[in-house]
Amino acid sequence: MSRPLGPPTWRLLAAAALATLVAAATYLLFVRTSLGQRFDNAALAGSHLQTASTRTTDISQLQRITADSFAVVLVVLAVIGILRRRPRLGIGAAIAAAVAVIGVDILKKYVLTRPELAHNTVLITGNTFPSGHTATAIACALALVMVTAPRWRGAAAVIGGSYAWITAAQVQTAGWHRPSDAIGAALLGFAAVATVAALLSRWRPNGYVEGARHRVALTLLGVIWLVAAATAGFEAVRVLHYLTVHDPSFTLTTAVEGDAYHFSVGVTIVVVVSLLMTLLVLLRGYDLDEPVA
Repeated sequence: MSRPLGPPTWRLLAAAALATLVAAATYLLFVRTSLGQRFDNAALAGSHLQTASTRTTDISQLQRITADSFAVVLVVLAVIGILRRRPRLGIGAAIAAAVAVIGVDILKKYVLTRPELAHNTVLITGNTFPSGHTATAIACALALVMVTAPRWRGAAAVIGGSYAWITAAQVQTAGWHRPSDAIGAALLGFAAVATVAALLSRWRPNGYVEGARHRVALTLLGVIWLVAAATAGFEAVRVLHYLTVHDPSFTLTTAVEGDAYHFSVGVTIVVVVSLLMTLLVLLRGYDLDEPVA
């Protein structure tokens, strides 16, 4: 992988814009149409078919994501930048994560709505798009990739990314969110981090570390992607059959609900891992700031 021409400013901005557009399309398709809500609700119902111990464990893990724990992570991101003698990069990474989480919270509470267009067998009230917990985990993971030294970005993507996609799955298993909530949050979190990374690459000198190709990390993430995609594909046929049936006598069975849940988790992991791999490829060996004297 040779060094590309010029810093990745415009590539990062293009990726951020595309992620934002896909997030908007996700909202319009899955929240503002009856067909999308049928799938979301089926997957939500399927989450309640998981074992009680699994759901309890996931809820316990999710409850650790609080405002205090998020603040600690923001400080850690800034400290990493300071230790690397790149305080602007560390502060920028913390700002990117904060913007993602605050922006998602504002969208969910004050901007986006969820009309009732399809029958929901599981009680969950109010708008849940996008997921704040998912945005927090993914934005922090992506910001960690951004602030980490180029040679260690792959490890940061695998470690932080694993926590991100697990959290995106857990919010569904716990019954806290529908699949579109997690997918939309992931896309918006990526858009925020990629935008800040683009701004830094535009206004700060860009060093480049030769050999930082992240082959091992991309391979590991690729394996996770393939497994998740295979899982989703295996469940896709029956889920698509359910979504396209217009016969009023068709009954949503627990089998279909379980298929929808597994399909949604697989697709969510594919999206999260794709975003991690995209950021790794875009940043490559670029360091987004020069060290201070």
